[in-house]
Amino acid sequence: MKHWLAGLAALAALLMLVVGNQLAAARTGHEPETLIRNARIFDATGAAAYRGDVLVREGRIAAVGPRLKKPRGARVVDARGMTLIPGLHDLHTHLRSTGARGPEDLGKSYAGHLLRGVTTVNDYSVSGEMLAPIRAMTRQPGGLWAPRLNLAIRTGVPGGHGTEYGWGDFFTLKATTPRAARLALGRALPYKPDVIKVFADGWRYDRDPDLNSMNRETLAAIVDEAHAKGVPVVTHTVTLDGAKLAARAGVDAIVHGIGDEPVDDELVALMKASGTAYVATMVVYEPQQDREFSEGEWASFAPAERARELARLAAPIARVPEYEARRWEILQANLRRLNAEGVAIGIGTDAGIGGVYQGSSAIREITWLTRLGFTPAEAIVAATRTSAAIMYQEERQGTIETGKRADLVLIDGRPDENIEDLWKVARVWVEGREVPLPRLRKIAEDPGITPLPVVAMTGPIWSGTRADGRTDLDTLPVDASDSGADHSRLEMVPQTSRDDGARRIFTVASFGARSRPFAQLVLPLTQGGVYRADAGAFAGIAFKARGQGNYRLLIETHGASGGQAAEFAASDDAREIRLPFSQFAGSRAGPALDPTNLRALRFELAGEPGGSHWLELGDVRFY
Repeated sequence: MKHWLAGLAALAALLMLVVGNQLAAARTGHEPETLIRNARIFDATGAAAYRGDVLVREGRIAAVGPRLKKPRGARVVDARGMTLIPGLHDLHTHLRSTGARGPEDLGKSYAGHLLRGVTTVNDYSVSGEMLAPIRAMTRQPGGLWAPRLNLAIRTGVPGGHGTEYGWGDFFTLKATTPRAARLALGRALPYKPDVIKVFADGWRYDRDPDLNSMNRETLAAIVDEAHAKGVPVVTHTVTLDGAKLAARAGVDAIVHGIGDEPVDDELVALMKASGTAYVATMVVYEPQQDREFSEGEWASFAPAERARELARLAAPIARVPEYEARRWEILQANLRRLNAEGVAIGIGTDAGIGGVYQGSSAIREITWLTRLGFTPAEAIVAATRTSAAIMYQEERQGTIETGKRADLVLIDGRPDENIEDLWKVARVWVEGREVPLPRLRKIAEDPGITPLPVVAMTGPIWSGTRADGRTDLDTLPVDASDSGADHSRLEMVPQTSRDDGARRIFTVASFGARSRPFAQLVLPLTQGGVYRADAGAFAGIAFKARGQGNYRLLIETHGASGGQAAEFAASDDAREIRLPFSQFAGSRAGPALDPTNLRALRFELAGEPGGSHWLELGDVRFY
C-alpha cells in the first residue's frame, strides 16, 4: 500500500509539473525549456566549433556549455552528429513577391525562409500602414509562422527609383531637401519601422535611362532623424559615386552591389570612417541565362520555383547582354576588395525579384561569398553576427551566447567547413519556439493561397465623419497610378459640400505621358490592405458621386493582381450609384468576384496624356 501511495503521489507531482509548465507557457507566451544536447556548436563569435549543450528558456539562450543539467520538465533534443548555428539573416527581401511569377502569398514567403534556416529578414515591400497588422498576425503563440521581421518604410526622391511603379506617394515617401526629409521622417517614424530604406541612386545599370538621385544633404537629414530614434538607414546604391555620397551621409549599409566602376581607395576610407557596411545582393545580379544549381538547392525549391527553372532549362540558352556580363565582373571584384579591406559584409538577396526565391536565395548568397574569398565559417558569420550588427541587433541576436534570442538552426552536417551542408536544415527555432517544418513544407507546396486573418465588414466604408481623414474602417485613403517616371498623380481633399453639408472626398488627377494614363483613389478595407475583408453579407457597393464623364471602380482581392472592374458615370449633380457585386463578375481575366476575399476599392480616373479629370465621392458603403 505504501508503494502504491508513493507511486500515486509521484504521478500527481508529475501531473502538477506538466500542468504547471503548460500554465506558465500560457501566461508568458513561451514554450517549456528546451535542452539541445550534444551539439557541435558554431556560435558565430569567431571561435571554432565545439561540443556542448544549449539551454533555451523563455525565448532566450539561458546557458551554453558542456553537460548542462537538465531542468525538470525540459524538452531534450539530441543533436549528436549535427551542428547548431545562429539563425541566418536576409537583409533585403520583398516578401509580397514570390520570385516565381506567382500571386502574393505572405505565408509561403515566410515559410520559404524558415525552411532554409533564415530566421530574420528585412522586408522592403511594405508601407507604414501595413506594419501593425503584419506584426499582429505573426505574433506567437497562435500567429502565422514567420521569421523575425525587420519591416521597412521606404523613402526616395521624386522621379527616382522606387517611385516609378505607380504604388502611390504613401508607399515611397519623397524628399528633395533636408526640410522635406524631416517632414517625411515625421510621417514615417510614428509607425515604428525597424529600418528606413532610401532609394538614393537612380542609375539603371546602362539598360534604361537613369532616374533621379538624392543629394547628400537630404540623405544626411534622413539619417539624422532616423538615428535619433535608434532606427538604422540603408540605401539602394549601385554606383561608385552614389556609394561615396551614402557613406558621407552616414548610412548604416549600402544595399546592392556597386556595379558601374571598381571600388577605389576613397570609398574604402569613407566606408570605414562612417562604419557603413556593404550588402551586395549578388544573387539578383548573377546572370540567370546559364545559372546552375547544386543538388541541395534544387531539392529545396517549391513547385512554382522548380517549374520556372525547368521552363528556362527547356529553352535554348539565351545570350548574356554585354552590360550585364561587365557589371557581374565588376560586382565580384568589388566584393572581394571591400572584404579584403575590412568593410563589414552582410547578407541580402532582393528575394521576390524574378528568379530570386524566398529563403533559398540567402543560402545561395552565402555560397557566393565562399566563391569570392570567404571561408565557410566567415560566410556564416556574415549571415549571422555581422548582419545582426548592421540592424543594431547584435546585443539581442546573431550569435549563440547566454542572453541572446534563441534563433537557432540545427544542421545535419558541418556548414562551417562545407557550405553545401547549409541545405541540410533539420530543426529551426525562432525566439525559442521550434518551427513546425513539416507543416511549413505543406504550405510551400500547396497551390492555394495561405489563409490570412479575416475582418467582417459592417457596411460603412467612408462616411467622412472622422476628423483625421481616415475611413470608417480605420484605414488610410491612398493614391495609385500608372507606372513610369512620368506617371500620373492624384490629389485628394476631404471637404464639406455646400449643397447638403455632407463630407466628401474631392479628387483631381493630373495625367502623365503614357498612352493610356490613369490615377486611382484607393480605399483599403483593412489596415494596409493586409487582412482579408469579408463582405459576403452584402450585395454590392454604394456611393454618392459627382463628376464629369466616365469612371471605373475596381475591387481588389487577395491572391489576384489588378482588380475586377465595373464602370459608372457621374455628372455635375451628385447622385447615388449602386454597383452590385455581380456586375464585377464573369470577366475573361479571371473568376467571378468573391466578396469574402476583398482587399481594397480603387476608384479610377482616366483621360488623355497631359490632361486632367476630377471626381467627388461621398457616403461609400456596402449595401
